[in-house]
Amino acid sequence: MIGWLFLAGCGTFIEGVVPGAWETVVVSSVPASAQVVDARDAESYANGHIPGAANVHWTELTGLNDEGLWDALPPDALADLLAERGLSADEPVVIYGSGPEGYGDDGNLYWTLKYLGHSDVQVLDGGWLGYLATGGQISTRSDGPPPRATFATSVQEAVWASTMAVEDWEGVILDVRSEAEWLDGHIPGAVWMEWTDVFDEGGVLRSPASLEALFTGMGIDGETPVVVYCAGGIRAGHTFMVLDALGQPAVSNYVGSWARWTAEGGERAYP
Repeated sequence: MIGWLFLAGCGTFIEGVVPGAWETVVVSSVPASAQVVDARDAESYANGHIPGAANVHWTELTGLNDEGLWDALPPDALADLLAERGLSADEPVVIYGSGPEGYGDDGNLYWTLKYLGHSDVQVLDGGWLGYLATGGQISTRSDGPPPRATFATSVQEAVWASTMAVEDWEGVILDVRSEAEWLDGHIPGAVWMEWTDVFDEGGVLRSPASLEALFTGMGIDGETPVVVYCAGGIRAGHTFMVLDALGQPAVSNYVGSWARWTAEGGERAYP
């Protein structure tokens, strides 16, 4: 990972967002001092979760905006939701999700927290299944609403790409939808990989060296700006998380993604 870390140290950083080393973002266990967030759906959470974990699913963080386009909720609404779940921007957060089965649930929450300016966000490698594999304790208790916290925001617009920004993008445009979606049309000039390509056969994230090789093959060298898109920005949030954990210094999520691109008249290209 020397090449990427060196480039990250010399490249153009997103203002206010400092990419961290892989080991500081992707963790194998939950630190005792961290706020734990289960990013799976409410039913999965109710059937068993890490004791004390809050539950925030991507469907609560997104929706149709006033223009009828798929979008993230406004920052104030996001902050209010997180505060309601007892989360503070001043304390470390560890997120876990459903891995390749979760539509990018943990990664989308990771992107949301980064967008709001949280500086200390980690993800549990292997997610819920990885936690079970270590013999971790399971809770099915519902203790009711936690004490409301204060979630102060410092919005980082640079991690959010607009259609206009994508049209003029001078770096890599990365499509992480399924192959069928890609073949049905994509943003001109984009390169493709399915978002689940970052996992190994056991549903755990591949090694940093393996991931760097994967991204380098698509022209992502740790210095070139990257914008990621999918159908609406959820799976793209997961790829954003992986690139950020690798130290990619300029990566954005095209929120609304393909749905927004087509609604706003973007051209459609084919392989």
